[in-house]
Amino acid sequence: MRILRATLWGCFVLVVLAGFVQATEQKQATEQKDAAPVIEVENPIYDFKQVPQGETVRHEFRVFNRGTAPLQIKNVKPG
Repeated sequence: MRILRATLWGCFVLVVLAGFVQATEQKQATEQKDAAPVIEVENPIYDFKQVPQGETVRHEFRVFNRGTAPLQIKNVKPG
């Protein structure tokens, strides 16, 4: 009888602990899902007009991260 009671008590403890672990993992996944970068470009379009061949032109685009996670710009291509 003692062995049965100890076994049942052990199973109950394992089920409760598994529930806590699952709830914690689900909360962390939700927090990570909510944390996302949001890119905002102040003036996303700029017209360089007619540029003679061989001339260098410059323009600065101001980029902001309005999200809650780090914004990583890994690749930029001309339009």
